[in-house]
Amino acid sequence: MSENTRKPKVHPFGSTTDAYNATQCSEEIHDGDVLLIESEKTIGIAWTWPFALTEHVGELHVTTADPRTYQDGIFAAGVDLAEQLAKERGWRIIPPLDVAMARAFLAQYPRCGEPLGFKVLSRKSEAGRTRTGWLIAGTTGFVELDTDGHFVFANQWSPLTNEQEG
Repeated sequence: MSENTRKPKVHPFGSTTDAYNATQCSEEIHDGDVLLIESEKTIGIAWTWPFALTEHVGELHVTTADPRTYQDGIFAAGVDLAEQLAKERGWRIIPPLDVAMARAFLAQYPRCGEPLGFKVLSRKSEAGRTRTGWLIAGTTGFVELDTDGHFVFANQWSPLTNEQEG
């Protein structure tokens, strides 16, 4: 059975660190399987770089790509199952970054320049890392969006302040 048609399995773990490590060495975990970490309120998808779908990410990676279509859709069934499990637990799933919307936000701030890339913003919490939003980087500045895609902040890049004068 190919990875695209295989029904994803749910693998419970005690921590996101345990989940991450298991994806690297367990032959029972396949790309697209669901990683369930109750203690950290995290649900993720198994892959070479396992990624979280929930607001709480712990030690898992995050992606700016739409996990349903990324890598030719191999994660779509796992994402559906993960979203169902999160909903049952009252955990928040963070939708993928809407790249067209992010570019449109950046275009509203010409001083930020041309778009270069996107980065997930997070902060440390008692349960591990928690996503707080997105940084949309331009050639001369940036825009920050929250996890719902609402505008938070825009600014220009500052010159490095730690350079020593010669």
